[in-house]
Amino acid sequence: MDYAAARSLLARLPSIEVKPGLERTRLLLETLGHPERGYPAIHVAGTNGKGSVVAILASILNAAGYRVGRFTSPDLIDLRDRIAIDGEWIEEERFAALTERIAPPLGSGADRPTLFEALTAIALAHFAEEEVDIAVVEVGLGGRFDATNVVDPILTILTNVDLDHTGILGDTIAKIAWEKAGIAKPAVPLLVGRLDEEGWAVVRAEAELVGAPIAHTNRILIEREAPESERAVYRIDRPRFPKRIRLPLIAPYQEDNLRTALRAVELLRERGFPIDSEAIEEGIATVSWPGRFEVIRRDPLVVLDGAHNVAGALALADAVEALLPERSRRRLLLGILSDKDVPGIVGALVPLFSRVYVAGSSSPRSLAPEELARHVAGFPIPHECYNSIEEGLEAALGSMKPEDSLVVAGSLTVVKEARRHLEGR
Repeated sequence: MDYAAARSLLARLPSIEVKPGLERTRLLLETLGHPERGYPAIHVAGTNGKGSVVAILASILNAAGYRVGRFTSPDLIDLRDRIAIDGEWIEEERFAALTERIAPPLGSGADRPTLFEALTAIALAHFAEEEVDIAVVEVGLGGRFDATNVVDPILTILTNVDLDHTGILGDTIAKIAWEKAGIAKPAVPLLVGRLDEEGWAVVRAEAELVGAPIAHTNRILIEREAPESERAVYRIDRPRFPKRIRLPLIAPYQEDNLRTALRAVELLRERGFPIDSEAIEEGIATVSWPGRFEVIRRDPLVVLDGAHNVAGALALADAVEALLPERSRRRLLLGILSDKDVPGIVGALVPLFSRVYVAGSSSPRSLAPEELARHVAGFPIPHECYNSIEEGLEAALGSMKPEDSLVVAGSLTVVKEARRHLEGR
């Protein structure tokens, strides 16, 4: 089987994000000889920020000399970018070979594995074959029934809990927190970020039920300083950490994610992974994570941000006001999925811009641009409507001056399509 055939086989799998139960994933891993048992993992869940925490932690561990597997979703450039070791994507040949090994269980029928379950098995097997020291694994959706909840963690992390995927995870903070707290394991620290009272009550109860000690991120004191060129600068007040670090992820909302990653470093030290101050400084300085207030071009400035729920949109709004101060120069290209809180996202972002370009993406869940335009029309801001992200980009760039800025947001699918078009332009 070659890479094209592997892609074709996987494309025929159900794309549903969560089907209750881990039996299908375990069957795939059994076919592969249970590779997930061969190395420790850090398991990261949360409504927002989990990908950034994974990226920062993986970079720090790599700088400390460890061989690090990283599994994230969705892909932003190529399907293989979800699965990486020391920042290098899985090779096409290895991807195809592992897909061929799990082909029989993929089969057909109502209960065959999903695409995400297959990719999880491929990633965990790749990490075992390459003998990683540790894997940093991002939950796809929720946690309790997510395919990744088969790893053998030495640390679990819950970045935050907010309303998202309510049709699958539940329509209250308590229900969503219960799903995400399902990654807690006996005697394994559960590091918890910013939660409200409702979320805390659920997470605390779930941790006590399984015997997982809770760790807090608020022990890490960091202070954001004035940015230097294209990096955010933070001062850290903590023994065995650098006094000052420079983070290429410049948005203010990364502060919570940085704090979480730094607290995780302390917990990893306690679990037998020495990480010195120099590795922390180097790892943070070299981290890369696409689609999170990512400046992809200048003159005019184009920023890609995968904000796709209300909490993410509010965080992006804070970043826009902090880093792009001239509202008259700001443009927004917006595409949203139909199962999101469209009024909430629109209300958080649209008032900050002088012109809005509404577009639809290729996702089958994409909200029709005409419908999105009706939401935007409720604000006294000029807007235009386009059928595709590519058309919206061309219209925006064609009307902009070098000193203007364009923010592309609304979903990671929108970010992926914008990147592809800009890189091929």
